[in-house]
Amino acid sequence: MIKLTGYVLVVGGLFTILDLMAEIPIPLTGFRAVFAGAMLMVGGFVALYHGYKLPLAEALELIHQRGRGITEAELVHEMRVDRATAGRIIAVLIRQGFLRRASTVNTEEVFEPVR
Repeated sequence: MIKLTGYVLVVGGLFTILDLMAEIPIPLTGFRAVFAGAMLMVGGFVALYHGYKLPLAEALELIHQRGRGITEAELVHEMRVDRATAGRIIAVLIRQGFLRRASTVNTEEVFEPVR
C-alpha cells in the first residue's frame, strides 16, 4: 500500500509540473505549481523508500519474542511477506550477526538468534 501511494504521489507531482506547459493548466500556476509538484514528488519518494525498505527491526522483534529459532516459512507467515523478501531479511540478519544457522528440520533450515 505504501508503494502504491508513493507511485501515485510521484506521478501526481510530475503531472502538476508538466501541466504548466498545457494550454489550460490546472489552477496552480507558476512557482506554486512547481513547489506543489516538487513536494508531491518528495513525499512519493519517501513513501517509496519506506515501502521498499526491508522490515529488519520488525523481524528481529518477532524472532526475539518467540525465544527460539525461526524458519523462512514461519517468517513468511508471521510477517506476511513473500518468500524472496523473507530470504533477503534472513540473509541480512545473518550478515549483520543477529542470526545464525542452527539446524535443518524437515528440509527447512532453522535460524536462531545470536545471544
